[in-house]
Amino acid sequence: MGMTIDFTGKTVLVTGAGRGLGRNMALQFADCGADVYMGNRKEDQGLSVVREIEGMGRRAGFTRCDVSNEEDVAKLVSDAVDFGNGTLDVIVNAAGVMSVEDLMYTSDPEMERVLNINVVGPANVLKHGLKVMKAQHHGNIIIVSSIGGRDGGSMLQIYSASKAAATSLVQSGAKMGAPYGVRVNGILPGIIRTAMWDQILDGMARGWDPSNKQEVTPEKRDELWEKSVASMIPVGHAQTGKDIAYATVFMASDYASEITGECLAIDGGTTSGR
Repeated sequence: MGMTIDFTGKTVLVTGAGRGLGRNMALQFADCGADVYMGNRKEDQGLSVVREIEGMGRRAGFTRCDVSNEEDVAKLVSDAVDFGNGTLDVIVNAAGVMSVEDLMYTSDPEMERVLNINVVGPANVLKHGLKVMKAQHHGNIIIVSSIGGRDGGSMLQIYSASKAAATSLVQSGAKMGAPYGVRVNGILPGIIRTAMWDQILDGMARGWDPSNKQEVTPEKRDELWEKSVASMIPVGHAQTGKDIAYATVFMASDYASEITGECLAIDGGTTSGR
């Protein structure tokens, strides 16, 4: 018998759903039958994805949310519960930001921006998600971290530190949720050509110096991208947003019912052995 992941009758909340991986995840859950509620800082992006999901014949809803603001998160989760007629089955925190400033150049405001979104944000989502799911005695929370959080690298130091903290939140959250039937897991996306990776390519070209304002041509980005893929990914090709969305849906499904506290890397072997 084949495996089919069916979320019909389930309510899923996705933060950062207006573009990139969050959008991929929201659409994939909808494709599996879920009703999807979304949070995003930019309202126009979020409402655009609402229309896409409604066009698939699924229910969708949206609340503007900055995950670093606890009041925003509390309202978002409450709205999602109302949308789900009192039940919230899955929460995916995909909201996040990139910083390409080298540690030796970065400013306090830049550090605060990254840590507020990438650490305080998932902490807020975990806190308010657990409140709901512990009370209902079931649910899944998935935090999107990064392979950059697995070890300290020679670049993207503040971003990597923030994602290491997000991974730690997964492990703590799993212990908190387990007695109540709530699973908490992490997703570690590999190397994907997103807007975030274009920021990284620009940082490479500029030597990670924020004072370097030289224009980076599309050709230079492509050159650096190809070199990065060849040198960093053992399977020899980049991952896609759909690859990450498929893994996220699996981790939230009953097929993964015995998995909690895990951070799954979908990276073509980039971090194998770490």
